[in-house]
Amino acid sequence: MKTSLRTKMENSKYSFAQNFWYHLIAPAFIVVLALILGLCFNFNLGLDFRGGTVATVVVEEDLSVDKNYNDVKTKLDKVLSDNNIDGLVYQVESTDYYGYAIVVRFNRIDDSLRDTLRQDLIETFHSTTPENDLERFVKVDNFNDNVDPSIITSTLLAVLVAVVAIMIYLWLRQGTTAGFLSLFMALFDLIVTTCMVIVVRIPVEISSIIAMAFVAIYSGVFTCMFVTDANNDIKQEKHAKASLKDIANITVKKSMLQKLSITLIMLVFVLLLGVIPTNEVRSLTLPCLIGTIVVFLSTTFVTPGLWTLIYIKRRTTKPAKQSKPVVEEVKLFEDEITKEPEVIVETEEKENISKNSVK
Repeated sequence: MKTSLRTKMENSKYSFAQNFWYHLIAPAFIVVLALILGLCFNFNLGLDFRGGTVATVVVEEDLSVDKNYNDVKTKLDKVLSDNNIDGLVYQVESTDYYGYAIVVRFNRIDDSLRDTLRQDLIETFHSTTPENDLERFVKVDNFNDNVDPSIITSTLLAVLVAVVAIMIYLWLRQGTTAGFLSLFMALFDLIVTTCMVIVVRIPVEISSIIAMAFVAIYSGVFTCMFVTDANNDIKQEKHAKASLKDIANITVKKSMLQKLSITLIMLVFVLLLGVIPTNEVRSLTLPCLIGTIVVFLSTTFVTPGLWTLIYIKRRTTKPAKQSKPVVEEVKLFEDEITKEPEVIVETEEKENISKNSVK
């Protein structure tokens, strides 16, 4: 009989908790590498943080049709390539006066190259357009960083609120260990995900910061799953003699297939976000993909060992003892029963004495 995948995972002899410290080598290497790249080559900040140049070309084609968009983008790419410019962000906008405009943002260029680029765009897209209308149809301008500090503050505050809320929930439902574990793992996953974004040189935009809120919540959900299963396993009689490391290994192996299924579904969902034709949504895709994988790996290889290190047994209320007045009342009742025959004997003796005196 063929052994199922779940059975193979549960019967695996690999100790996730025992090798906890070895599992921290890869994350530590990623953090160090990210710091080196950030300090030596600067962080790959996106155009939202450092500004750049934007070129806007109004066209008569309907850019909502894929074929028209691809044709216009191919022409635009050729003009940019001839001027040694790499387009970074493309966007389609509708205009009130002529139809659609294709907008591309790229690294800042000097004034002379801006004039040359504008002239090339005019020749490619609007060679027959009257001179007095060209100002509206073809624009090449510089722009400064357009990041609103309030957006960063509110995003970081949302991440903090999400982490604290998950910590309090697990603390109340599963005990002190669950609360601290959720906090540690959320911070761990946020740090590793951020460092991975830096290592693979993904431009850091506003959407990248928003993706961190997703990572924090996703980490809390997986931590909650592990702690709930571990607390259930530790209460079972068949695990009465098992150590904490044994319980952690049993729990992580038993839930491995479930977590893997959830992770694959989440990866597909995040990839579908990249299909949405909005740059803000598309820029969420890579950070969320990295965060999803990081959370799965950390829950599998880091959470079990950390749980065994910080585990605190939850206090259980002992049954109330019987109150003393009840005990004393029972004792008094027993004394009365034992003394009752003596009272009867004394009464009979007094009656015999009184009869003898009368005689």
